[in-house]
Amino acid sequence: MQSPKFQFLKSDIQDVFDVKLLREEWKKRTKPQIRKQLVFDAIEYRDIDQDLTRLLHRVRREVSEGNYVVRMPKRYLTEKSRGLCRQMTLIHPRDLLVLERLSRSVYFELKRKAPSKSAFFEPDDGKFAKGFKQSDFEYGSFASWKKFQKSIFGFAKENDFIVITDVANFYDFINFQHLRNIVSSLADIRESTLDLLIHVLNRLTWTPDFMPLTQVGMPQIETSATRVLANAMLYEVDKLCEHSAVANYARFMDDMDVGVESIQKAKAIVRDMDLTLQSRQLRLNSSKTQILSQKEAYKHFCISENLSLNRIETFVEKGRFLKFARTILTEKYEGWLDRSVAGGPGENSLFIRGNGPKIHKHVLSLIYDAGSTVSDEDLLWQVEHNPSMRPTALRYLSRTRRGNTVLKKLIAMVKNGVFVDDAAYVDVAGFMLHARFRKTKACTLRAEEFCSYAASTGDIGLHSALFVSARFLTRSQIQRLLDDNIERISDDYWLSRAAAGLTSLFIGEAEWGPYLDFLRDLNSPDADDVYEYLLDVSQSTSFNKSLKAYIRAANQTFPQALFFPKVLVLLAVAKNGSSASLAPSLHVDHPALKKDPYYSQMGF
Repeated sequence: MQSPKFQFLKSDIQDVFDVKLLREEWKKRTKPQIRKQLVFDAIEYRDIDQDLTRLLHRVRREVSEGNYVVRMPKRYLTEKSRGLCRQMTLIHPRDLLVLERLSRSVYFELKRKAPSKSAFFEPDDGKFAKGFKQSDFEYGSFASWKKFQKSIFGFAKENDFIVITDVANFYDFINFQHLRNIVSSLADIRESTLDLLIHVLNRLTWTPDFMPLTQVGMPQIETSATRVLANAMLYEVDKLCEHSAVANYARFMDDMDVGVESIQKAKAIVRDMDLTLQSRQLRLNSSKTQILSQKEAYKHFCISENLSLNRIETFVEKGRFLKFARTILTEKYEGWLDRSVAGGPGENSLFIRGNGPKIHKHVLSLIYDAGSTVSDEDLLWQVEHNPSMRPTALRYLSRTRRGNTVLKKLIAMVKNGVFVDDAAYVDVAGFMLHARFRKTKACTLRAEEFCSYAASTGDIGLHSALFVSARFLTRSQIQRLLDDNIERISDDYWLSRAAAGLTSLFIGEAEWGPYLDFLRDLNSPDADDVYEYLLDVSQSTSFNKSLKAYIRAANQTFPQALFFPKVLVLLAVAKNGSSASLAPSLHVDHPALKKDPYYSQMGF
């Protein structure tokens, strides 16, 4: 039931949620943001694309009539270091669309009112630099991050002292009342829109054990929407630094660097920044706040190393002198690694100081782009000992020629309790879904072990297990995994879609009946959407232009040019009685479907 005044707010909300604006939001920003979330969808939400107009009108109607309800989000942990984990939030695509639309409605005004041109964060809008690997970069547009880097490289040379700092547990301590006050003071935003924005954020905030809403704690989501709002929380610090006696200032989200001419000025600006933040119940991170001399800053920011890599990157991008580039990159990698007796980075390794981790990721990217590799053992060391490098290491490990050997070592890590977070299981599953393996009994048994361990860890682990089972296990084994977890799957949006994503495995097979009974018992509209999409692909006598393009396209960022959700869609295509005419070049476009023994056994 709405209050009588809601009728006067309705037109304002309808303006923000115009169907044309919602469509642009979905295509340009929401869909790219969804792809960056940890948990992928079985069919990459192609069913939503196919019936997008209905979704947009439904969202607009629910919001403008005051009936919109935020779906239950899912929490997962990603390890930062030493068992300390960041809690991330996975939200329903519809809620992400609403959040992006609300954020976008105030973004340009917030940007225009920014007190400093040295605050470089901008939302990425789904666009990335050529050859850029998203897994190597955390948030915001790559172009704005490069500007930030260029700026601090410059004043690290110009100033006698550099302050480097960030905000302690920034997202966790953002107060929504302060956020509301800041946004309303900067942007001409209607109260109804601001109410809805704070309402959505509150419903996405972690409130465990039936505790009341606290109005504190921005949910950490793989989206630009929350970052745009969080960025505005630091405008007061920007203003302070712009009007203080500092020589240079640069900020990217909560990473802040200030150039000054004396220790005294450095300490004064740190004091004032911290007091400014305290007025909003935030604090500087004392463990990461440093006052560096010019020489120390030069080393911290790895300026000479960045310059040398940028020169080599020019050759790699143009495809020139690649043999020379590979030699130089290997030499630099080994020198900067300063390998220890145990095989990891030594005490003097560049990779473990200051901006060294960024150099580590950059040099790895160039090595592989130039057509070379580093040893599997180096990457496995990072997987085991360095959680921040784990996604990057596993992505490059998926290109190994020793897939079975690497898998043996990864499963040993799983069984030995190396991984304490949810994200690790998703990363290992990504390796298992995309790397090349010889089909052996031992390899299959290790996949079975992974599915058993992962499913027991929680919903994110079960999600990973379902997809790994699709590639490695028999249909009867997959059915047992589904039946054993039907209650967990039925109540969960992401798990129910994952379970229905296995439809193409069972179509036309002897096990079709039990699987169909499972879907009926699941009684999930979300699963039905995926099931109906894949069934339609397997039975249709014609494909639309979008599906034809999707079928043909290869994705060279994966070792076999296939992202696993596409394998599930292509399997439905292969089981279509008219596939010879609808997709005549299916196996030419994607030779791995036949050549890879584990893809082949799926039914290709």
